Amino acid sequence: MNEYVKVAGGLARFGSLVFCMQQLGDVVLCVGPSMLPTLNEHGDVVLLDKLTPRFSKLQNGDVIIAKSPTNFRQTVCKRIIASEGETVGLKHRYHPTKIELKQVPKGHVWLEGDNKHDSHDSRYYGPVPYAMIQGRVLCRVWPLAQIGRLDSVELPAAATATTDHRAAV
Repeated sequence: MNEYVKVAGGLARFGSLVFCMQQLGDVVLCVGPSMLPTLNEHGDVVLLDKLTPRFSKLQNGDVIIAKSPTNFRQTVCKRIIASEGETVGLKHRYHPTKIELKQVPKGHVWLEGDNKHDSHDSRYYGPVPYAMIQGRVLCRVWPLAQIGRLDSVELPAAATATTDHRAAV
């Protein structure tokens, strides 16, 4: 009987952990150059807040994890540049004086990596549905030497924001 109680207790703890990771938060490995210098190219482990996207609006400047719009088996780590109803001005790489205005539709956000020269983001795949956002990155937990909060950055007003638009190769 005592063995059954121990097993039941272990299963309850495991179930609680799984619930918390699915519903409240998670630990995520972010690898790649698109968020340099905010995150390391070779991999940072971050703590993900899954509650904020469900119960309140994320803010422009927040770093988030979302399902990749181009490969649903992968996730992307990007920064919210503009929210629904806002306009983003895209400067074309080969015609810097030409600016194309894109309005973010209702229920969508505009995502970009901090490393504008090496990021596959909304400049390629367009606005991302808010429902694809899995959570907001709260802090880096690894490497230990760089542990700390990832603060939102203040962005220019979305209507006047411009970003490099590179022709897809």
